[in-house]
Amino acid sequence: MVFHAIGMWLLAASIPLWIYRWIVYSKLDERERLIFKRIIKQRHESAFAFALRMFGYLVALAAAVVILVLGLRYFKHGTAQIGAYRETIRGRLYSGYEPVDQMLDTFHYDQLLPIAILTTCALLSVAFTLVATALRDISTVRRLNRKVESMKERQSAAK
Repeated sequence: MVFHAIGMWLLAASIPLWIYRWIVYSKLDERERLIFKRIIKQRHESAFAFALRMFGYLVALAAAVVILVLGLRYFKHGTAQIGAYRETIRGRLYSGYEPVDQMLDTFHYDQLLPIAILTTCALLSVAFTLVATALRDISTVRRLNRKVESMKERQSAAK
């Protein structure tokens, strides 16, 4: 439940960040855009590889927690069966809009626990990657603008 809320807030935060990133990027001239693309390509990991790496870490962490919980359940009850996500987690994230809530029930809460965990890990990976990539690009453009301005000042002072 908490991870779903975090994922949804990150997705919501990524929309204005990407709009701002697009605005800042559109103010660059053609030469600065080429420099920006080269900096991103040479110095930073691709967003897709970052998302895959994050998904792998989240799945490994979730698997360790599930194994721990199932082990404790086996010691307490003598069984370690895996049920639906609905049976394990009582709290749910609802939008208040009936078609969306039915879709959430079908695609997430009625799934087996491992599948629900994988979809949650995917949501978190995508959402965090969108936010992190937008912030990285905005920061890179700002640094590039500062360097270009200082170069222009030095050139005008040299004349």
